[in-house]
Amino acid sequence: IVVGDKPTEAQVSCSESIDRACRQEGFVYITGFGLDEELYEKAFGASKELFAMDDKVQKLQPWHPSNNMGYSRYAAEYLNRSRPPDMKEAFNIRFPPVHTNNLSGCPNTFVHVADRFLSVFQKAARRYALACALALGLPDIHLFSNTLDKMDLCTIRFLHYPPCDLDSTGVDTHKPIRVGEHTDFGAFTFLLVGHNGAEGLQMKSVEGAQVGGLAGGEASGWINVEVPSHLPNYNPNSPNNPTNTGPNKIGAIVNTGALMARWTNDVWNATAHRVIVRTPEEASRDRYSIAVFIDPDAESMVEVHPKFVGEEGCKYEPITGLAFLLMKLNELSDKKVKV
Repeated sequence: IVVGDKPTEAQVSCSESIDRACRQEGFVYITGFGLDEELYEKAFGASKELFAMDDKVQKLQPWHPSNNMGYSRYAAEYLNRSRPPDMKEAFNIRFPPVHTNNLSGCPNTFVHVADRFLSVFQKAARRYALACALALGLPDIHLFSNTLDKMDLCTIRFLHYPPCDLDSTGVDTHKPIRVGEHTDFGAFTFLLVGHNGAEGLQMKSVEGAQVGGLAGGEASGWINVEVPSHLPNYNPNSPNNPTNTGPNKIGAIVNTGALMARWTNDVWNATAHRVIVRTPEEASRDRYSIAVFIDPDAESMVEVHPKFVGEEGCKYEPITGLAFLLMKLNELSDKKVKV
């Protein structure tokens, strides 16, 4: 994806592929967005070091929905309220200059990686926002990117899933899974997976509705998400994997969020997904991922674009980026905060 005043033939072709994927599945796999192998390896290494700290609960800034930054303890969140808490822990950072991350207590390796990582995804988010507008055929190609001026609601979340009990189906909602059934809040999400790929990540298309809780839908229809084998997030120590270097070899899964569904009147649906453990091997090992949640700026108004208003009218009322995000964060945690 290359930013330019007039889309090239290659850009148009790329945008058409994005549109097809977002209409049918809502999951896209991209490369060439600016993350090189060196930073990818350092980020996952720093994440492992952070979560391996014995005194992390005492040393790290605790997460709270009022600022959406810091450390969220293991089993502290419910992405599907019908289930017990998710079997994960997380650490959130946010984008300067609006936010100042409190990294006191973090390993030096993590502190050094954070700024570089934020810079990469600041550019990647705006580039992908342009691609989305082109894909949807909007007259104003900057519609989405203009809402990412401050990036004051965007978040990078480092995630760790410790070894756990095996539940290979995820059907029983009385049992916890690594990540409960849900759709993401914002416009779109970049997801980086570790050397074991997207193991346990499952998705299914939805008709503009949430999955999980009162919406149901836990029992069937789930599809395993696989990282393309020819564009791997690979283990460099494996003799079966070639040496890949440069910014075009590291890929990211991108999925559509609930605010993009509101903008498009469900032409692009929010994509339901979850993480389960399918085999004893998956249950026995740690799992790491890094999610980059791209939300429109706090004061940006998200409303259905006229292009997508048909005979049925608008499915959604206008809402600001901040009001929507706080509404969803309050659903996630028992710690409530007012808009």
